[in-house]
Amino acid sequence: MCDLSNDACRRALEQSKQTLKHLNELEQRLRVTSSFLDRLEEVGFVALRDANVFGLLGPVARGSGLVRDLRCAQPYSGYERFQFDVPSEQEGDGYARLRVLFAEARQSVRIMEQAVAALDSGHIHEPLRLREGAALGWVEAPRGGAFHWVRLTDDGRIARFRIVPPSFANWHGFHLSVEKFAFQDFPIILSTFDLSVAENDR
Repeated sequence: MCDLSNDACRRALEQSKQTLKHLNELEQRLRVTSSFLDRLEEVGFVALRDANVFGLLGPVARGSGLVRDLRCAQPYSGYERFQFDVPSEQEGDGYARLRVLFAEARQSVRIMEQAVAALDSGHIHEPLRLREGAALGWVEAPRGGAFHWVRLTDDGRIARFRIVPPSFANWHGFHLSVEKFAFQDFPIILSTFDLSVAENDR
């Protein structure tokens, strides 16, 4: 585990701001590029009702108007102290999912600004004595909510570990986005879902 200095954290924030500047410029260019929009607007549609029924997560769900974010629903690691918005769109197509990703980049920098402003000295970790039992942890990952469940033996060894990653849920609803669309749209729709094959293998 690496303890970053306050200056290193501030430099990371400034670099992120520069990256965000380029992302904003890219977004503005794409918004007026008709050949690009033709491949995303009204393509890969997922309705709000279907997103809810199939339990979609992350930007895929939020692109269909289903706002789910564990940082707000079950805050952890200090997120309850940060002010940020959870971006969402209503159209449910590939362009809506892309707009959500751009907006989330802006919110990420907003969170980083607050975190850097609140930096304090102190330990970055404390020794932990493991004991027998089970625990559930969660995180709002870039693709959506991820859950980790672990059971330990009496000597602190892992007896069982189970992960439910976001792509495992989103794969179940992917077929909704490709039905009734042309074959050449498939790779673009797949990209807007940002699915991980590894996360589907449990």
